[in-house]
Amino acid sequence: MKQSFTRIAVKIGSNVLTRQDGTLDVTRMSALVDQIAELYKAGMEIIVVSSGAVASGKSEITPLRTLSEVDQRQLFSAVGQAKLINRYFELFRDHGIAVGQVLTVKENFASENHYNIQKNCMAVMLENGVIPIVNENDTISLTELMFTDNDELSGRIATMMEVQALVILSNVDGLYNGDPTQPGTHILREIAPDEDLAGYIHAGKSSLGRGGMQTKAGIAREVAAQGIHVYIANGKRNDILTDLITHREDTPCTHFIPAQSFAKVEAQRPASQLEPTFAVVRAASAKLPAFSTEDINRLLRAIADAVERQTDYILTENQKDLERMSPENPKYDRLKLTEARLKDMADGVRHVAELPDPLGKTLKETIRPNGLHIRKVSVAFGVIGIIYEARPNVTLDVSALCLKSGSACLLKGGHDADCSNRALVKVIHKALEAFGMDIHTVELLPPTREASGEMLHADKYVDLLIPRGSSALINFVRKEATVPVIETGAGICHTYFDRYGDVAKGAAIIHNAKTRRVSVCNALDCLLIDADRLVNLPRLCEPLAESHVILYADPAAFAALDGHYPAPLLQHATDESYGTEFLDYKMAVKTVEGIGEALAHIRHYSSRHSECIVTEDSGHAARFRRDVDAACVYVNAPTSFTDGGQFGMGAEIGISTQKLHARGPMGLEEITTYKWLIDGNGQTRKA
Repeated sequence: MKQSFTRIAVKIGSNVLTRQDGTLDVTRMSALVDQIAELYKAGMEIIVVSSGAVASGKSEITPLRTLSEVDQRQLFSAVGQAKLINRYFELFRDHGIAVGQVLTVKENFASENHYNIQKNCMAVMLENGVIPIVNENDTISLTELMFTDNDELSGRIATMMEVQALVILSNVDGLYNGDPTQPGTHILREIAPDEDLAGYIHAGKSSLGRGGMQTKAGIAREVAAQGIHVYIANGKRNDILTDLITHREDTPCTHFIPAQSFAKVEAQRPASQLEPTFAVVRAASAKLPAFSTEDINRLLRAIADAVERQTDYILTENQKDLERMSPENPKYDRLKLTEARLKDMADGVRHVAELPDPLGKTLKETIRPNGLHIRKVSVAFGVIGIIYEARPNVTLDVSALCLKSGSACLLKGGHDADCSNRALVKVIHKALEAFGMDIHTVELLPPTREASGEMLHADKYVDLLIPRGSSALINFVRKEATVPVIETGAGICHTYFDRYGDVAKGAAIIHNAKTRRVSVCNALDCLLIDADRLVNLPRLCEPLAESHVILYADPAAFAALDGHYPAPLLQHATDESYGTEFLDYKMAVKTVEGIGEALAHIRHYSSRHSECIVTEDSGHAARFRRDVDAACVYVNAPTSFTDGGQFGMGAEIGISTQKLHARGPMGLEEITTYKWLIDGNGQTRKA
């Protein structure tokens, strides 16, 4: 859908503005200025967020002595910023356009007064026809408080100044569905708010700037959530800006659709498309109370047996899904079914059959002074909706748990696993038919965004919605749904090896947490190590090397591992390395000065899923248990145990990282609600 923009922000990256040797590419800079001038003269307000000061200064001056990283940045930025803004001034002056420099720091966005001052400054500039050229003031920025890069700054500026579009210019055409150097890959032209990007984005940064595609995509998500169109495009392409803004159909780019625009499109779709399906599922849920606990248990055992009998059929359908996905995609392991995995899934269903009936339990009981008998009794929700991605095991787990807890379920899987999901639901439907039950008790929706949009607003038919998948999917569901939601958040999991940790235990725990299954949410993402124990880091990481795990280590950890860990697998950490759910054979390593700094790091980066400490000190263990705010807190055991089956729940419906109603692995009890039963004998209430 074509948009008409009156105000845009354009972020120009270092790799666009500089040549390979680090000098300013004046030809490219001039071409971009020409395009901005054309848009300006067409009546558009434009804010430019420009990188290139440090890179520009680096090409102008050679330090007389070895400088620290901070000293280098300050020196190169001070020299380069003067050169950069002067070049912009001259190029725009040739078009009769005035520009002004706006230097800012991250702290300015935390102070309401400073925020309003810089917003007013740019508003006045735009009002008077002046184009703001914005950059971070590296000469005075505190290292620990700097923007991740100018992608983050451009996102803050775009939101502050209420632009309609943000264009992020880099040296690539956009986001690809795989390695752009390999045949068969293509640009992802549009990204919807609920789209999972885990398989497409990997940590890394540009050679001249601090950012990378992971940062760009993350910022694009955040800005699009504020109702702003975001485009990632190649600033080295001729006429890229004018082509984008005038909506040339063949312009290569990745367009992040604003959440509000997506929601409006969804709202405009005919509500009746899936309403009949929702209605029959609601009707099926009303029939479930007629079946006894033993009826349901026999049904579950029959489903488990049928899954094992139909193994060849299910695996054949699963292979169709696998053939459409690259084995390099982190989601591939989640998608893949094997005979052993199907056997485990069937055993999980049998385990659910053996669990106590969660319904009809008296949770609280009292007889009031007036004789009223009041009971709080567990009951079914009714209809539970699940939105999930490339995880066919969810289809079976959720169906079993919903049936046992007395609810019908609406399943909305993704395109990636559709053949697998339909095969499993076909097996379930045959079992339901054999037991004289309504097959709509378990219903699989089409794997489309339209189906997601309709279910999010089906509050007339759906009692509870549980999203399982990427943080982008979960955030979108939480923000857009009118049906009540339980969040099952992404897992950014840490293990802290304390100064009193046992090396043998630590090595085993770290290896198991990272490599048991790298594509699941309880996999380890960041190892925190006490600075006093850096000498033990090579031994702790030795098993990881055997599993070919790539480590992103901070300077101290890198020095401790250098020469003791395979060089191709050892890389320097960036800001993006922390707070990343890798879902791959990758892990960050961070050195901390004691348990206090470890706890602070976890507070900042944790997704409140699962956190672990390895220690032989009971005091440190107690402090970690007390101070870590997560659903599951481990002492001397890997985060890989965060699983409904391992907690004795049988299958699980998800791992909740919120605090209302359910937290951690959710089994039968967590997907029931309650009602109050009041028995009287003619009592009436007095005034």
